[in-house]
Amino acid sequence: MSNPEENQAVKDLEAVAEIEKEEARDLSSYVPERHRKPGETAFAIIATVFGVLGYYFALGMTSENLSSPSVFPKLASTIIIICGAICIYKSCKKEAPAADSPSVFRYLLPRDVIVILALLLAYCIALPRLHFIPSSYVFMVAGMIYLHRGKYIWQSFVISAAAMAVLVAIFRYVFLVILP
Repeated sequence: MSNPEENQAVKDLEAVAEIEKEEARDLSSYVPERHRKPGETAFAIIATVFGVLGYYFALGMTSENLSSPSVFPKLASTIIIICGAICIYKSCKKEAPAADSPSVFRYLLPRDVIVILALLLAYCIALPRLHFIPSSYVFMVAGMIYLHRGKYIWQSFVISAAAMAVLVAIFRYVFLVILP
């Protein structure tokens, strides 16, 4: 007869194996999703509207010549309009979002995104006071430590220092940009 601790360990291993089995997906073949993602149709419509607005503003730039500066904005806007229309068509063919799907806000802004946005806001506030190098270094270190979930702290300090050294060298000495 086994003791309760061994039974619990076996159950834990079985639970971990079940989770890993659910997460492992066969990526060799594409299977389209049945349900729309939250906000998928609205995003496609917004993208198409921005494409139309971009094309409208590009019309007012210059003449209709193929060598005019408005050719690339018109081309980019046309691509955005076409891709937006395709996304609208595909999202309308799908079923409504599943009942257990998160809200649009929770889908677009998970906790990690909110934390990084908060760090970015703190960086923007600190930048004029601490200047570029110290505030950027602290932002990088804090972001890396958070995204590594508190692991690899020393690596975060070293990688951030190396990244700052490369950035400063490139912008200050190669591009001759005066950093704030």
